Amino acid sequence: MIINTIAQFKFLRLTIIALVLIFLIYRFNHLALDTPPWDANHPDGSVPNSVDKATELASSTDQMLPPNVGNAKEEDNTSDRTDEKATESSAATQVTGSGSNSATHEVPTAGALDTESKPSSSASDQSSSGSASSSSSSSSKGPDAGKVLMVTASTGTGGFLGIPHLKEMVYQNRMTYADRHGYEFMWSNITSYNLPNGEPIYWNKIPVLQEAFIRYPDVEWVWWMDMDIIIMNQSLSLWDHVLSPEGMARNVVLDKIINKPGGGASGWKTPSSYNYSEVNFMIASGGWGMNIGNFLMRRSYWSEWLLDLWTDPFYIKEFTVFPENDGWTHMYRHHPIVRKHTVCTNQRALNAYPSYNALGEHWQPGDHSIHFAGCGANKECPNHWDKYWNLKESYEVPAIIKQKLADGTAEIENVQKGIGLPAGT
Repeated sequence: MIINTIAQFKFLRLTIIALVLIFLIYRFNHLALDTPPWDANHPDGSVPNSVDKATELASSTDQMLPPNVGNAKEEDNTSDRTDEKATESSAATQVTGSGSNSATHEVPTAGALDTESKPSSSASDQSSSGSASSSSSSSSKGPDAGKVLMVTASTGTGGFLGIPHLKEMVYQNRMTYADRHGYEFMWSNITSYNLPNGEPIYWNKIPVLQEAFIRYPDVEWVWWMDMDIIIMNQSLSLWDHVLSPEGMARNVVLDKIINKPGGGASGWKTPSSYNYSEVNFMIASGGWGMNIGNFLMRRSYWSEWLLDLWTDPFYIKEFTVFPENDGWTHMYRHHPIVRKHTVCTNQRALNAYPSYNALGEHWQPGDHSIHFAGCGANKECPNHWDKYWNLKESYEVPAIIKQKLADGTAEIENVQKGIGLPAGT
């Protein structure tokens, strides 16, 4: 009797232990299934499509990415969960097409590692640079108001293109546009940005851009414009024109032949699709290929890396005909990661030419701006400039801009390399 009781007790104990083990195994598996395979930002366990793309590129671009990209991504993922949720819930656009800028829109996933927007640094002293956004209300709709910096640079000499008072005209035109739409404005003396080995002055554009991102830590987009450009349509904001999903889809050309300098097919085409949230660079493509006299660059680790690569000594030594322009073209052709984050607009969206110019499509009424590329070698340049200056949209120049031009305080070439920057930058 006692033996049977002991046996039954042992059996009961073993049964209880077995049940406990079964429960623990079940619970462990249940938790494992609930654990997201990607990270805590995707509780449904989904893996962003763009991550697959980044993985495919990893083997060929490990040496090309900025060294701090990976660490920055991890830090961003843990520093501010509220910002992450806002980023995940925001809508972006995957655009595809063939042979034109017709597009279909789909709901995208999060951006890849190399497209993570670079967080703004602490505020810096901008007292030496022009600013229009602080004194005007923006008419723009969208995140560009107060988040766009217009950048111009010139040599510090009085004459250019043989046009009297050219710099004053350019200042009035651009500052009025900046004031109207709430943009920042910076005009650098490009000769103060000379590279260390006496490289041609064309390359100074790159250090100007690098410093622009430092001087204005809160801007999202930097808009470079050569001095020989007139903004013809003051009413059209950049957001409505090219930065909004609709504006970008309307103006970006997909799967289209890119011409080479001098004209004719280069053998390269624009991508057949793009992800709106991954676009970091926007430039026009036209008759003579891509012209970097007028382009937009978004703040990101990718952009920081690109600007560093752009002045590689090999490029400076190799490209002497259209120096920095050929350097850009080389990067676009030979680095997939550059093409992945670049979109090309139609010629007239960002780089329309005057009617006499054979470089590409000509300006039409309503177009945003006009570029007088190569005009300096033409003795008729002043007449061409005056013609289109008189064709631009009529607008009222704010009194403060008139006053600065009158009393000599206009921010023309007032930014000098390194002057006014925070210590240690």
